[in-house]
Amino acid sequence: MTLDKEKFRVLLLALAVAYAPHVVHLSWIISVLLALAWIYSLGMHYRGWPPCGPWLLRILALGSGVLLIKFHGLTLGPDAGVGLLSLMLGLKALESKSHRDLLALAFLAYFVIVTNVLYSESLAMSLYMFFSVFVVTAALVHVHAPKQNIQGNLRVSGLLLLQALPLAILLFIFFPRLQGALWGVQQPSDQGVVGFSDTLEPGSMAQLSVSPEMAFRVDFTGPIPKREHLYWRGQVLDSFDGQVWSRQQPLEIISGAQEGRSELGTEYSLTLEAHGGNWIFALDLPHHAPRGVILSQDLLLVSMRNITSRTRYELQAFPGSAFERTSPAWALDLPAVGNPRSRELAQSWRNQHLRPHQIVAKALEFFQEHNFVYTLQPGVLQHHGVDEFLFATRRGYCEHYASALAFLLRASGIPARIVTGYQGGEINPLGGYLMVRQSDAHAWVEVWVDGWWERVDPTMVIAPLRLETGGASFVPDTPGMFLPQDIKIVRHLGRFFHLSWDAANNSWNQWVLGFSYERQHRFWKYFGFDPWTKTGMFSLVALVVIGLGLLVSSMLWLLLRRRVERKDQVVLAYARFGRLLARQGLGPDPSEGPVTLMQRVGQHRPDLAQAAQGIVDEYIALRYGDRPGDGKRLQHLVRDFARRI
Repeated sequence: MTLDKEKFRVLLLALAVAYAPHVVHLSWIISVLLALAWIYSLGMHYRGWPPCGPWLLRILALGSGVLLIKFHGLTLGPDAGVGLLSLMLGLKALESKSHRDLLALAFLAYFVIVTNVLYSESLAMSLYMFFSVFVVTAALVHVHAPKQNIQGNLRVSGLLLLQALPLAILLFIFFPRLQGALWGVQQPSDQGVVGFSDTLEPGSMAQLSVSPEMAFRVDFTGPIPKREHLYWRGQVLDSFDGQVWSRQQPLEIISGAQEGRSELGTEYSLTLEAHGGNWIFALDLPHHAPRGVILSQDLLLVSMRNITSRTRYELQAFPGSAFERTSPAWALDLPAVGNPRSRELAQSWRNQHLRPHQIVAKALEFFQEHNFVYTLQPGVLQHHGVDEFLFATRRGYCEHYASALAFLLRASGIPARIVTGYQGGEINPLGGYLMVRQSDAHAWVEVWVDGWWERVDPTMVIAPLRLETGGASFVPDTPGMFLPQDIKIVRHLGRFFHLSWDAANNSWNQWVLGFSYERQHRFWKYFGFDPWTKTGMFSLVALVVIGLGLLVSSMLWLLLRRRVERKDQVVLAYARFGRLLARQGLGPDPSEGPVTLMQRVGQHRPDLAQAAQGIVDEYIALRYGDRPGDGKRLQHLVRDFARRI
């Protein structure tokens, strides 16, 4: 069977829709080569350009392989695999000569659509993938039924997808899931929100605080804690080299005593965006470690593998608590030299023989009484950074104040360390959950007092507005520019649509992407199907088989019922036509076909011949032809015939 160029053109349009998202992921050379291949294939069928011979196609295939090796080496990663599949779309289009080749192109398009999950599992991408499947399926329908109009092809495609939806839902709920991402594929770490680091130096947090990107979302089982308790613990930094705070102490794991839940804690689920590291931002203070996570002695939650895809954790915390751990002798370490004025100030407090709480209060009073400014544009600090900040610039962000306070306390003989993470968050009223953004990045200090680690946040005395409204409120406006957001109604509408879309994304994350291995098992157990027992597994398999049987039986019944109803209406209308003729003495003989009946009616009643001819023609087309119809026009013709006689 030769290739129909009109079918080929429609299918190429569907291929372009399927490939479109990969333009931003793959090398531009691959996209250009694919476009050139499609353009030349159209020229072969519409302009008579010379076809590509077998040897030329082999050379092009070899060149494509060399090109992929040059870009990606010999390691077959996601980009290399998708690039190979994309080039195959172009090469297959160049050699397409038959109906079978069109079918191969359509199935290749489905594979290209599926590869989108290698880059994104977001709601927007999922909707686009559904749209792409809809378009490719409509093109496939057109390949098999080209005489049908485009609306008919789209309608058939939509019906096919709707019929497949119940089966997809059934398999999604009951088919055993692999642990990991939704499709069992770990996304590259650079696909997530990046920027948070395991070190701290002046200016690093300020860079994060201008970013509106989402860090994580939180659903609380009960009421959301007060904002002053919303400290999300990420890293504990214990070493200072004069410029940068980092972690030097080894990670000590708490024994299994912390694995169970407590009835007094705050329960919540945290959906963490991919960031490429292994830290989990838990509400201070975390109580236990979920599966695949360890809880350290300094109450950090650390994943046993890097978080390279959006991940949901079921957690519990005790907000606002202090905690006791081992003696922190290392928490007094400072460089041997540097920042002499700060050391002198700390030594003066120490010489007064003040208690630790009193020295902490002295440090906070120093910030309050010397006109310190909380700003995202503090300027650059030189070698003696703490001295310059405390006695010269007095302008800084949370990391400047946390670093200076921790230095002063250590110099005063009080163990101190810095904790980095996030503080606060924005409640989405449409979803009832908390959104924590990069602009909520924060740093604070923990002080060892009377055998307990206690949180001390200098930002609370310098800029309490930061803790009430978040870091985004300190982002300076662009001078001299009028933006649409400056119009109040536009701002409110924009915020409404933004919150609505984020709520939809959160629901998608929780109920689809977050339907993990553990949640699936809890779902089964809730309905009495324990997959770990022989009886429960047998019952689960039986339920799935029965469900599939009922689903397939229902679809077959609907299809057969529709055909029977259509045929019955046609038969009933033609039988009524026969009874009307019988009243005129022209009733059909059981062995008489519609054409013979029409000839006899024309001979005996020429006045009814025209009306009868229309009925017979419609009946033949519906009963013996391939024209679709439900018999309504035939019924209308029979009613008109009844009024004539």
